[in-house]
Amino acid sequence: MKKVVFERPSKIKYTIYILRSVFSIEFIKHLAYLFVYFIINFTRGRCIAKIGVNTKLHPTVLMREAERIIIGDNCLINHNNVLQAGKKDAKIVIGNYVHTGPNVMMFAYNHVFDDPHIPSKNQQYYEGDIIICDDVWIGAGSIILAGVTIGKGVVVAAGTVVNKNITPFTVVGGVPAKVLKIRE
Repeated sequence: MKKVVFERPSKIKYTIYILRSVFSIEFIKHLAYLFVYFIINFTRGRCIAKIGVNTKLHPTVLMREAERIIIGDNCLINHNNVLQAGKKDAKIVIGNYVHTGPNVMMFAYNHVFDDPHIPSKNQQYYEGDIIICDDVWIGAGSIILAGVTIGKGVVVAAGTVVNKNITPFTVVGGVPAKVLKIRE
């Protein structure tokens, strides 16, 4: 490793860089892609998912295969959440009074990687329903994997990877999720 001296561009040069970027064909193309991506993954998803009354979804929530996503009443799905139902049949079913922190991800499918002679990208998928019962709090950055049921009243600590069923009224945390305590 060697030490280098970094000279920042002047404000005028920096402004010119920005203006060149904003008024380029490449910028317009990427802006169009972002717009289409938003329409497909949020607006369309919000229209076809079943969403209960008084439920709030942040505009940056992405819902894929949204026809298989069901969200109950009085929920809060925070910013940058990704809800990906299964590729064919698996659903994401979220109960009432569930709230998530930012950057929570739920994947009701996973890649098969059984055959080492075929790239995993070209293999099929495993899928399983994700069921989240009522009154669950899922902390920021947690990941919920396919085939998992999270019981009523569970608290999932930030950054937890939930790869197995969680019994009601427990607090879980870690990678993979482990019971930290029971809610009395």
